[in-house]
Amino acid sequence: LENGSIDDALLLFENMPKKLQSNYDLVLIRASLLVSANRLDEASEYVKILDELSPGNAETLVVKSMIAKAKGDTKEKSKILKEIIAADPTNSDAYLEMANDQMLGKKYKQANSYYMKAIKNDPTNISAYLGSGQCLYYLGYLKEADNAFDHMLEINPKSAPAWGYKAKLDMEKEDYRAGLEKVKKAIEYDSNYADYWIDYGRCLYYLGKWNDAEKAWTKAMELEPKNILPYIYRSSLYDEREEYKKAISDYLALINIRPDYYFAYEALGILYWHEKNWNNARVSFSKAYEYNKNNISYPLMISATYILEKKEAENKKFMQNVLKNRDTKTTEYSVLRVYYDGVNIQGVSNRAKNEENSTLRGKYLFYVGLYFDIRGDDLSAKNYYNEVTKMQAPMFFEYRLAKWRLEE
Repeated sequence: LENGSIDDALLLFENMPKKLQSNYDLVLIRASLLVSANRLDEASEYVKILDELSPGNAETLVVKSMIAKAKGDTKEKSKILKEIIAADPTNSDAYLEMANDQMLGKKYKQANSYYMKAIKNDPTNISAYLGSGQCLYYLGYLKEADNAFDHMLEINPKSAPAWGYKAKLDMEKEDYRAGLEKVKKAIEYDSNYADYWIDYGRCLYYLGKWNDAEKAWTKAMELEPKNILPYIYRSSLYDEREEYKKAISDYLALINIRPDYYFAYEALGILYWHEKNWNNARVSFSKAYEYNKNNISYPLMISATYILEKKEAENKKFMQNVLKNRDTKTTEYSVLRVYYDGVNIQGVSNRAKNEENSTLRGKYLFYVGLYFDIRGDDLSAKNYYNEVTKMQAPMFFEYRLAKWRLEE
C-alpha cells in the first residue's frame, strides 16, 4: 500500500499461506481494500466470510456500511450504522459517518450532536472536530467554532482545514490582516485546495493588494476550473479597475460554467451597454430577464437597445408581451408604456419623482432620462441623470449608467 497501489496490495492476497486464509483481520483488510478499489461485489463476498469467522462483529458492519455508501444506498447505510452503535455504543467512526450524512442534508444541529458523540468517544478524532466546527460556523456560533478548530490544531498544528476556517472567522470580523496570516498557513500545508486561494485573494483585496488578489484567484481557477467563486471575485475586480474587456471575458467564462447564474448576465449587459454594443447588451439582459421576470430593469434595458438600433417594430412586439396582464394603474406600467409608445412622458415623470421607495424612484427617474436621451433631448436627459447620481448609497445598477452618461 505504501509503495504501490491498492491493486498491487490485493494481488498479494492471492498467494497468501493457507493458515492465514481464515485470519479475521486480514480478511477484513482485503474486504476494505476491495471497497476502496470499487470492486463491491467481491467485497460483499468477503463480508460473508467475515460474518462466518466472527458473527456480529462491529468491524464487519463498518465494511458493510462502506459498501452501502459506495452503492449510494443511504437507507441501508443508515440501518447498518445504527446496528454498529447498538453493538458498540463507543464507535466514534459510526457517529462520524452519521454526522456526515446529516451535514449533506444541511441539518447542522443534528450533525453537530453526532460529531460531539464521536469526539466524546475519541477525543483525538480530528475529522469530528472539523465537522463540528463547520456546523457551528454555519449555525453562527463563531466562538464555539473557533474552539473546535483550536482543538484540531492541538492534535495537528499543520491542519490546513483548521487554519483555513480560522481565517474565515477572522474575515467574518473583517480582520483581513489576521485572516491573511492564517490562510497563508492553510496554503503552506495544502497548496492545492482552491478555497484557500479564494480566501487568500479576498484578504488581499480588502487590504488593497489588488494585483496579488488577482493572482490568487487565477491560481484558484487553475486548481478548480469549475468553481465559479474565483470568476465572480476576479471579474468584479476587473470591473472595479475599469478593465471591462477582461471583466466581460470572466463573466462569459462564469456563465459557461453556471448558465443559470443570472447575475452574470446582468453584469454582462451593463458592460456591453458601456461599450455601446447594443445587440450583446440586449442578449445579456434578455437572459437575465428569463431568470427573473420581476425585475423591471431588464425589459426596459432590452427595449432601450431595440430603440437605439432603430428596431421599432421588434420593440413594439417585445413590449406588448411585457405589458400584458400588468396593473395599468401602477407607476411601473406607466414607465414601461413610455417605451412602448411614448405616451404621457410628463405624467410618468411626475409619478417617478413621487415614488416613495428610493430604489424604485432612482430606477424610474433613470428610465425617464434615458427615454429623453434616446429621443435626442440631451438637456432633459441630463437633468434626470443628475437626479439619479445625487442619490446616496444607490442599490441599483442604473446609477452607474447615469454616471457614465454624464461623464460623456
